[in-house]
Amino acid sequence: MSNPPEQPTRLSLAPDPFEFWRQIYEANERAWNASLERAMGTPAFAEAQGKLLETILSAQKTARDSMRTYLETINVPTREDIARLGEMIAALEEKIDQLDDRLEARLERFEAALDRAVARAGVEARASGDGRARSRAKAG
Repeated sequence: MSNPPEQPTRLSLAPDPFEFWRQIYEANERAWNASLERAMGTPAFAEAQGKLLETILSAQKTARDSMRTYLETINVPTREDIARLGEMIAALEEKIDQLDDRLEARLERFEAALDRAVARAGVEARASGDGRARSRAKAG
């Protein structure tokens, strides 16, 4: 017994409308890829890229210098001015922190000396107070 032939579904009959374009794209990409790889592998291309980068960097430097000159002319701080100001503020904060630490250490030493002086004064006051009480008792 033979099986009846299968009926193809409608989806399998309809070709992918983008398949043709995908094939063209892939073939085009392979061709461009191969020729660009050959071109970019040459010393002439590397030299041209180097010159292009030098030109771009030179143009960038010129634009930066021109902008700095313009900003200085209209009396507006440049990026370097603001960065320098930030460094100065950071240095001042560091100095303030050092002064605060030194002041705190001196204050601690002063408080310790004051506590010792108060303790000595208390001992002397008690000693002299006992003597005064005895002299009062004798006088009275």
